[in-house]
Amino acid sequence: MTFRRTVRFKQEFKLLPAELRQTVRAKFQLFSRNWRHPSLHLHKLEGMLWRGQQVFDLWVTEKYRVLFVIDRDVVGSVSIGTHGIVSK
Repeated sequence: MTFRRTVRFKQEFKLLPAELRQTVRAKFQLFSRNWRHPSLHLHKLEGMLWRGQQVFDLWVTEKYRVLFVIDRDVVGSVSIGTHGIVSK
């Protein structure tokens, strides 16, 4: 599995506090080992597409989420932010 990040994701990630960035990295490590791990609360966002791809939500903390798409064996991180990004 290959991980890619959009420019938007990179910009949003840089604005996060250092401790939260570390948590995000740990979640991605867990995701790469076991994408079905219950602590990720991974789920499809019904009706939400990004460039024609289904968008998924990955739980970082109670407040923060990562939105991403999967194209074959590539996971593309689209956005990171508070739970409100899910409704954008």
